[in-house]
Amino acid sequence: MKKVTLSFKNYFEESFSKKDQSVSEKLAKEFFADVIYHTPIKLELLDSHLKAGRIDYFYQLLSDFKYLVEFSDSLNRYWYLLRAYSTALSKLIADHSVKDAKKLYSHYFEIYGDRRMLRKEHWFEKKRWEFLDELQLINREDELEGFISKYLQVLSENLKIYVSFIMDFINDLEKLQALQKPVKQLKSA
Repeated sequence: MKKVTLSFKNYFEESFSKKDQSVSEKLAKEFFADVIYHTPIKLELLDSHLKAGRIDYFYQLLSDFKYLVEFSDSLNRYWYLLRAYSTALSKLIADHSVKDAKKLYSHYFEIYGDRRMLRKEHWFEKKRWEFLDELQLINREDELEGFISKYLQVLSENLKIYVSFIMDFINDLEKLQALQKPVKQLKSA
């Protein structure tokens, strides 16, 4: 994760670069401090939304982490998985009927049906099709309840994995920030 964190740090330091180096350093330092401080709070809030069954709020807050998908395959993979599951589960919970579950399956199949062959090649596609194949088999309300319960648990387990990756990232970022010493400027005579 250190390579990922260094890449993240370098990218954002570069994006804050100005002619005045002290302004650049201040902006970068404030940004990294905000990331280090706010990220664990947002992760706890994600978990509380999930535990409370507020999947639509979970989905909305998850968008705050999208900027991290560029820096790590693990962060990318789990962010998209959490996003996909929470979107579908939010719709299933809101509409909560077998008829609407069938409509949801048809909607997703219309969008992703031509990608079924990718399930053997891509981790995410495999997960998508496992979800959709199980959704297609639902014929009774009790099956729908079991499906929703199962995938809420799957969402929770994947959130834990995602949180562990992000917290490793945050810990590495804290270490990098602690190692960074301010450059002393020489006074001109």
